[in-house]
Amino acid sequence: MSSRRTFIQKAGLLAGASVLHNLTPAHARASFTNIAEETRSQLIVPSGTMYLNTGSLGPSPKIVIDAVVQAMHTLEKNPVSENWGALGNQMEIVRKKVADFIHADVNEILLTRNTTEGLSLVCQVLALNKGDEILTTNLEHGGGETGLEYLVRTKGASIIKVTLPLPPEDPQEIVREIEKAITPRTKLVMLSHVNTVTGVLMPLAEIAKLTASRGIFLIADGAQAPGLVPVDVHALGVDAYASSGHKWLLGPKETGFLYLRKDFQPLIQPVFSSGGYSSYTQSSGTRNVATIIGLGAALDWHTTIGVDKIRDQTLVVRNHCLEGLKKIEGLKILSPENKAMATGMVSFELLNTKNSDVYDRLKEQEIIVKILPQHNAIRISCHVFVSVGEIDKFLAALQKII
Repeated sequence: MSSRRTFIQKAGLLAGASVLHNLTPAHARASFTNIAEETRSQLIVPSGTMYLNTGSLGPSPKIVIDAVVQAMHTLEKNPVSENWGALGNQMEIVRKKVADFIHADVNEILLTRNTTEGLSLVCQVLALNKGDEILTTNLEHGGGETGLEYLVRTKGASIIKVTLPLPPEDPQEIVREIEKAITPRTKLVMLSHVNTVTGVLMPLAEIAKLTASRGIFLIADGAQAPGLVPVDVHALGVDAYASSGHKWLLGPKETGFLYLRKDFQPLIQPVFSSGGYSSYTQSSGTRNVATIIGLGAALDWHTTIGVDKIRDQTLVVRNHCLEGLKKIEGLKILSPENKAMATGMVSFELLNTKNSDVYDRLKEQEIIVKILPQHNAIRISCHVFVSVGEIDKFLAALQKII
């Protein structure tokens, strides 16, 4: 039986389990279809809608929605007792789940509302001086750039943007471009873990070797990574890593977290964390207990299926999409061929058609994609619930439009 209840029972979610549930290698190819069907059945996205824009906002599974609703009902029956009692205490459990999910220590994790807030908390208090240089790329998200621009206004620093190739051929090409741009004045490097425009998995661990040896801070915009690719912040060697729960993690909107490496923490002391890193402190103020609990349910959902299996599924569907796009005239693919940099996102520039026109025509057919206005491009997000069959329908619709 293929039903919501059967899938949840298989995954152990009815018991709130976070046990890794892996299908055997013998079932690998067939399991991709099964995973897409089973996970798709967990969403409340209408059956006629093809949702290919998780990179902007991910649709929460029913079990996440139910967790939030249940927590709200419990909270509102006795707000004070629950918020600062048994229900509120669950937020610390969620903070530990976040730490485990990205391979950090719990005392390195702050719960935030989104990636932008996490990056801004760092930039508000980072000690830079006039003339210091901030190194980033020309393909970063505006939310991350906001904090950098604040450092320019308040500290007199300057931003240097490295132009990344579209698409890059291999990770070392990116590392070389970053290394060439580093100068004695470089104090901070801010890069996306998964690039929001191209879906490139950035070689952060290699770049960290460059920055650490020169005493340069390395901050990662992780908005597009957790839930899409496995994340190990210690192995990446970053000083700070900010992400959201409401993209690939499919968590409640306005949830997020910030990792701060232990040795980096003395340099980052915003008012928000002056009372400590616990979920609730005097300096953080009252939190949204229900959505934070929902974030924990989303983490359980991913962990139970298996982060590697989700990554593998997204790559199978993404690669199928990439091969299909190669056969369509009138576009240029912006995402990498190299497997070392590939993720479940694929983007393409339209050469003879306005992307807004293509977006509108696709939306009329209930196919939801992302516009990339700076490149007259479209971005496709192939999360675990997206099937090869859906991609075929998207490709047929796209070819007919352009």
